Amino acid sequence: MSESGEASPAVSVVVIVYNDAERLPVAVDSVLRQTLRSLEVIIADDCSTDGTPEVARQLMSRDSRVRYTRLPENSGGCGAPRNAGIQVARAPYVMFLDSDDRYETHACKNLLEAIEDTGADFAMGLARRQNMDTKSATQWYPELFRERRVVGGLQESPQLISDTISVNKLYRRSFLDEHELRFPVDIHYEDQLFTYQAYSCATSIAIIPETVYIWRIYPSHGQQSITRNRHRIDNFRHRLEANRRIDAFARANVNEDLRRVKDLKFLTHDLRLYLEDSIGGDPAVTHEVLDLADPYLRSIPRDRYDELPTGLRVACAMALRHDADGVRGAMLFDRQNVLGGRISRHGDRWFWSSAQGPPGPDPRLAPDSWENALADVTGSTLVRAPAASFDMLHEVREVRRSSRGLRVRGMTFDGLGKLAAGDDWTLSLSLVRRDAPSEAVQVAMATCSAEGERGEWVEWSAELPLDSQVFRIDHRVLWDLCVEVRIDDAAPLRQVVQWRCGDAEVSAPVRGPGGRVFSDRLQAYRTWNGRFALRTVLRGWVRLRIGRRLERRLKPFLRKKVVQRWKRVDSARLRSPIYDAMRRLPLDPRSVVLEAHLGTIHGDSPKYVGEALREIRPDLQRTWVLPRGHRAPSPGDRVVQRGTYHYLLALARASFLVDNQTFPGYFRKRAGQRYLQTWHGIPLKKMGIDVGDSAQLTAEAASGDRGVGAWDQLVVPCPYFEDVFVPAFQFRGELVRYGTPRNDPLVTGAIDRTDVLRRLDIPTDKKVVLYAPTFRTDQNRRPISLPFNIRQFVEGLGPDWVLLLRPHYLNRIHVPGGVRTSVLDVSGVEDVNDLYVAADVLVTDYSSVMFDYALLRKPIVYYTYDYEEYLGKRGVYFDLKDVGPGPFVQTTDELVHAVRDALADQHRYDQDLEKFIDRYCGREDGMASRRAALALLGRD
Repeated sequence: MSESGEASPAVSVVVIVYNDAERLPVAVDSVLRQTLRSLEVIIADDCSTDGTPEVARQLMSRDSRVRYTRLPENSGGCGAPRNAGIQVARAPYVMFLDSDDRYETHACKNLLEAIEDTGADFAMGLARRQNMDTKSATQWYPELFRERRVVGGLQESPQLISDTISVNKLYRRSFLDEHELRFPVDIHYEDQLFTYQAYSCATSIAIIPETVYIWRIYPSHGQQSITRNRHRIDNFRHRLEANRRIDAFARANVNEDLRRVKDLKFLTHDLRLYLEDSIGGDPAVTHEVLDLADPYLRSIPRDRYDELPTGLRVACAMALRHDADGVRGAMLFDRQNVLGGRISRHGDRWFWSSAQGPPGPDPRLAPDSWENALADVTGSTLVRAPAASFDMLHEVREVRRSSRGLRVRGMTFDGLGKLAAGDDWTLSLSLVRRDAPSEAVQVAMATCSAEGERGEWVEWSAELPLDSQVFRIDHRVLWDLCVEVRIDDAAPLRQVVQWRCGDAEVSAPVRGPGGRVFSDRLQAYRTWNGRFALRTVLRGWVRLRIGRRLERRLKPFLRKKVVQRWKRVDSARLRSPIYDAMRRLPLDPRSVVLEAHLGTIHGDSPKYVGEALREIRPDLQRTWVLPRGHRAPSPGDRVVQRGTYHYLLALARASFLVDNQTFPGYFRKRAGQRYLQTWHGIPLKKMGIDVGDSAQLTAEAASGDRGVGAWDQLVVPCPYFEDVFVPAFQFRGELVRYGTPRNDPLVTGAIDRTDVLRRLDIPTDKKVVLYAPTFRTDQNRRPISLPFNIRQFVEGLGPDWVLLLRPHYLNRIHVPGGVRTSVLDVSGVEDVNDLYVAADVLVTDYSSVMFDYALLRKPIVYYTYDYEEYLGKRGVYFDLKDVGPGPFVQTTDELVHAVRDALADQHRYDQDLEKFIDRYCGREDGMASRRAALALLGRD
């Protein structure tokens, strides 16, 4: 392959441009700086009226590889300039680039090597979409580019149809000429037709995993690209026309299976884009989209709709009814998991209907009409979906200024009748800081009477006060308005609120320190996805006259002063001297502090030790360390948040301390304090000096007042724990043998499974599988990805199963759309014992949950897809595969079969399970909580 700039280049790159003189040089330079030197750049100008011709001449003068061609009149699209570029191209291979995008440095070389090595008709690589406002980036259908491969066209790999862009591909010129492949010039979305024809005609396509194209998105730019401006109704007309032409080509050239794939691509991508706009877009545009879509939707074979997700299929039914509100409600469910419609039974069938209209099928239409048949959700898991598997529809209908701040009036729609089915329910409002969800401001809410059938609509109102300290100190922070739903004694559900109060943004001044100086205002606005949110905007003489520099200097100062006084002690450096001063206060002989998992839950062993203390010493003042807004566990209990003034005071003055992990680094045990460590699990993974700095642990153990050295008593579940954990942490205090407080209700049968299922809103005839993995590292605290294909898993088990996801308390798991009615994120359930009792099968990896769950003598499946890697990184005290009482699997398919088989043959691993319990699990008698409480109090 030639690497010199010869007269006959190896690759011709056609850069199309129209009135984009400013960005054109960046695009052209990304080609000229390619590691492949043997190429030419053809600037194809669609008759620009700005300085594009002059910029093109300057680029040509700088590099002889740049050429320029200009159309005599503007074509209004991308097809004509691309075709003009093909016409004058001199190289045997052709690529395309838009003037507002750029190539990755090795793009041309990587694609050329792939096409020459394989003899393919064209080669394709990964495109990366880069948001120029947020600087975030996403990959374009990355699943297509996982590995280097060659496929024999669309017939062999029909999923390629998802990638409809032409710019991430290198085409053999002879292939384009042989099949007379050119872009249509009279429609937008010309890429779709051109790419579909190329896929269909190709007998060999080379695919590489490297990124080749940087697709730059300008959301806030005054002149958006044609394909990004979906709100222009003409674009939808062009998209429909492009698909009609694809259909015509497909009928003559491809088989029925490929036509089905193409139809599904239109429904799940093209149509979905426009229907999604109904959530926060102009209703008039939605009505026009529905009018245009109707004939084309009816031309698609009926069986295609049966393969769609429930929400999108129902949205198509509402679209055929020309019901814009119905489309919006269905798309809220499809895109945001918000149940925006009514589910009701009619005879032996269940139907979805608009929240704004009457329940059931449309009586004006035949029962088997498309409009009614596509809204039939009988057999869908949605019909019996647990309340925690979706959000109810909450909408702000009105927002206006008031004397205290902003007054909002809203409605909540309960489409499945969950509120009516409960004995007791409450709704509450909070403002949740988007970048720190644990930071929430509670808002007083007035709930009015319910309306409609089964009381589906609940009206509420609230005042958003602007004198809260949080708004004074957190400038330019975004806040989401959320409704917290609590049904009976189930865990509360925090749900988003939609904006449904017009286009006008409403703001009011914020009062407090710096308010007059900075003229801060709190503004209610609609987010890009149609939700209600608040933001602080800065107006006033500081910004206008002194500028941002002074603002940046003064704001942190004001924030720090207010934080120290009103909100919370802002750092460990500040907490330590305050805590040290508080330690001089006398101890409270009746005070006990209980903390579990760094103050995040009321659960684990501290919960049960606390209950035992209430029975033994009812005079004690129990102070629980819990998140902001958490209810007191029992009457008379106090709740403090970790790191606050009241937390430091309680920690400094309590005579008794109970924990299951560790107190903050500044904690120093005082003389007279008694500290019970319950620890949160039996270890499989090596710990303490077996993996860490033995010098630090030795120093702590000898200190007597910090870290391990502060522990007076340690709960010891079993001899195995005593053999490995105690020496690993060099603990020298009192051992409270044997048993684990948190396991008392498991062995005594104190937890009723029917009651747990009721609180989780899971039908009692469902089979339940609990997935509880060990901690996985993610430094940014982003939701971790599930290591198996959750859609395949749910479909493999079938509608009779419910999957409970319980990540480690330091992790979060994202549940993808489309499976949420069968999958529950139960990280909000504080007492994991409830989940153990509810589950029929446990799936885990290396988590210590296996030791507790085994006591129930129910099946365990080990999903150890990274066994050797994990052992190499962390190290373990024993080889789990030698003793684990259940099957070990590594793929999704194996996992499905193992879970099914585990329930079908529950006694297969009975002998292994008994050996496992005897060797590694707690010696439980149901009295561990009482023993631990007595040890803490210094009693026998």
